[in-house]
Amino acid sequence: MAGGAGVEWYFGYQYSHNDLNCENWRSRDHMWDMTRYALEFFSDHLPFSRMSRHDELTSTRDDHCLADPGNVYAIYLPAGGTTDLDLGRTPGVFRIRWFNPRQGGPLQTGTLASASGPGKINIGQAARDSHLDWAALVERVDPQGRLGR
Repeated sequence: MAGGAGVEWYFGYQYSHNDLNCENWRSRDHMWDMTRYALEFFSDHLPFSRMSRHDELTSTRDDHCLADPGNVYAIYLPAGGTTDLDLGRTPGVFRIRWFNPRQGGPLQTGTLASASGPGKINIGQAARDSHLDWAALVERVDPQGRLGR
């Protein structure tokens, strides 16, 4: 999410099966899976073309926030844990769900299912393995319970 425009994998030259002699690409199988999980998260849950980088909206220094402010926020926490999110003047209820970038799969409810704006909110944390990397999806919900994106 830091750039959002793509990814390039480099095998490195100091490892066995390096970029010069790797003939068994299965040695990188887990990286291909994690790349697919990320792509599925972006395509299934984010209005990517309306979003831009907004790291200034979170309180954690080393996270990455991609947002359509007031509607949807994707926050990647490389060391897990939690952060505060500044919703600005946007009122309403925001649903909070978590995506596991290591295993993919459906979105999960964490320690907080929702929070209300305006102002700064805490997004809670993933329900399990919260010390590992996670992506939080924070979406505005209208009074009828529909997503605001």
